[in-house]
Amino acid sequence: MATPTASTNTPSKQLPTFSSPAPRSVPHTGNTNMMSYDSPAVLNMLNDASSGLGGVGMGISMSGLGMSSLGMTASAMGRADEAERSRRLRNILEVVGAKPGRVSEEGLLALCRKLGVSVEKNPAESHSWMLLIGDEAVCDITFKNDEIASVNLQTGLDGEQEDLQFGPTGSEILVRSLKPLPGQSKINVTLERFSGNLEKLLTLDKLGAPQNGGVSCYNAIAGVYTSLRKLFEHEKKMALAVMQANTPNKSHKAEREVLCKKSGRPRLNGGTCLGLSLEYWMDRRQLIKTKPAQSDKGKEKMDVDSPESSSYPEDEDTEFNRMYSLTIECESSPSALYTPIRISNEWISDTIEKPTDVSDANVSIDNILLDRPSIDWQDPKPTYLEATAPTAEAMDLSSAPGRLPNIRFVAKFNPPLVVPYTVHMQLYQSVGIEPRLDDFRPTTFVGLALRPGEIDPGMMGAAESTHEIRSLRSTLVVDDAGKESTAQHAMSLYLPKIEYSRTLESLPFTHPKQLVQILPTLRQYALTTSLLRESFFEKGAPPNPSSSARDGALQIDVSLTYTHPAPRLTVYIPHPSSSSSSSSSSSSTSPPSNPPSISHLLSNLLSPSSTPTHQPLAITLDIHPNAEIAVAEQNIIASPSHNMPQAQVVDMDKADLQDRRVKRLSRALDTVGELGVWAEWVRALVRAE
Repeated sequence: MATPTASTNTPSKQLPTFSSPAPRSVPHTGNTNMMSYDSPAVLNMLNDASSGLGGVGMGISMSGLGMSSLGMTASAMGRADEAERSRRLRNILEVVGAKPGRVSEEGLLALCRKLGVSVEKNPAESHSWMLLIGDEAVCDITFKNDEIASVNLQTGLDGEQEDLQFGPTGSEILVRSLKPLPGQSKINVTLERFSGNLEKLLTLDKLGAPQNGGVSCYNAIAGVYTSLRKLFEHEKKMALAVMQANTPNKSHKAEREVLCKKSGRPRLNGGTCLGLSLEYWMDRRQLIKTKPAQSDKGKEKMDVDSPESSSYPEDEDTEFNRMYSLTIECESSPSALYTPIRISNEWISDTIEKPTDVSDANVSIDNILLDRPSIDWQDPKPTYLEATAPTAEAMDLSSAPGRLPNIRFVAKFNPPLVVPYTVHMQLYQSVGIEPRLDDFRPTTFVGLALRPGEIDPGMMGAAESTHEIRSLRSTLVVDDAGKESTAQHAMSLYLPKIEYSRTLESLPFTHPKQLVQILPTLRQYALTTSLLRESFFEKGAPPNPSSSARDGALQIDVSLTYTHPAPRLTVYIPHPSSSSSSSSSSSSTSPPSNPPSISHLLSNLLSPSSTPTHQPLAITLDIHPNAEIAVAEQNIIASPSHNMPQAQVVDMDKADLQDRRVKRLSRALDTVGELGVWAEWVRALVRAE
């Protein structure tokens, strides 16, 4: 057996009773930091400035810090140390000054001066300012009592097409970026989020400035949106066609089907993203939370899905329905090295689909085998720059006609996505870019996605060792009567071997079809990330749960292999009749605050099992493209051929029933989107036998 290595958060107390055949980690005491800061203000300032201080703020105690306490005198330090002190102070001031200030008129004007945005005062209204964001965007901002009263963004796209009203929806995002986040005090709201959106608009304008050829990045992005939206509406119509007429929330369900299983959902200024985003995955897509509305009798009822309702329920709770998307932007790039942007609405034909051509190298093997139509992508003509006035240089070709813009499309991952190193290379190759081969950092999925505050397991060496991380979670439990409560779960994640990974932050592309083609792969790792983050993510060093707390919790163990072609999770859950789970009933009677009721959804999936064993329940799950969950192995549902003579023919009806019951295991996890809730459902399934 491989030698296990412990994570920094492994408790040093007595280990709890182990309920699965997975390996246990050796105890580890973790690092103890005896240093402290007397002043939180000094702590924050030094931490913010640590990158420019050569290590100051990275663990130096400020308690009683003075020249004498350091064993130095003023005469010993000399002028060199005075100069070093001044240099460090300047670095602190530079770092502090680089951050946007608080939301106020003075802070806004200072930010505009820093970014080079022209500002004019509105003579017709006091405390109102006009921000001239280049040649294609204007933003009016009005304050009242030094707080945001209104924001009105106008761009060159507004008014051209009904579905391209960039300004009104962009104004809503800018307003939200200037308002407090949930639970945040008004006094702590800074201009940081607004600054990021303002810089995005400035970048689009600068790239399209006359000195750069005068090509409009707004129009280029709008053309991509028009084509992707055409594809989305076609696929949504097809999804609606197979649904029953009385299906609740039919429109939302059809959209989410296209978002998570087809070509994604393009949105202009959707959610909190300014600009064009292609949404490709959503957590708990099957659970739709709608706003309560008042009936004529004053009673609350759920909103019905109607053509008049254009809101997105997922925008109301971004944690419950967490979104994964690609933000489509433009960036500077030499046209001689990479295909530049093209301004066109014809990236896809009006017919949307075409019969599958087996001779087409771009056609997927699934379409060929199933004889399905393919997307009829088009290849727009290049966009050339207009000739500019000649310069004094005789051989200057920068103003010659027939030039291509030095701008390319880029998709930025929101949030960044961690993928295996081989997948990272393949995605870059799919868009015609050779990946960097000089990046040999030993980073892993756990270090990048789950425990960014700890030393990455890849840097610990010992590639043959088993690494473990732990967490303690409160989880929803549904009993046999459908009553909801909460229970404590002691979660352990095992990594039998080191598998190197990379974080995808951006990916250049030349054609929107390149993005659509990689979505199935992205969904594999988006779902895997979501499942494991719910149970194991800790920002910074996680707290050490006491031994007694873990002893009173249900022990659930997960083994992860992350490499291509499919991430694999093996989950070990204590049998409901085993003694190891007898103390796991640490629950409360307070109901969860998350509608709709998950108990109702899970009760439809319950079915008696026929395997009355007391060994740990073990289920191995593979996450395939398009986030399809498949049960590879399990010891819960008995095969219909169990205890039958070898020569006896298995009844096909029983085999079909067994197959459907096994698939119900994966369907339940796909529904709830959380390993802890799903583990309790599996225990209830076994208990119901």
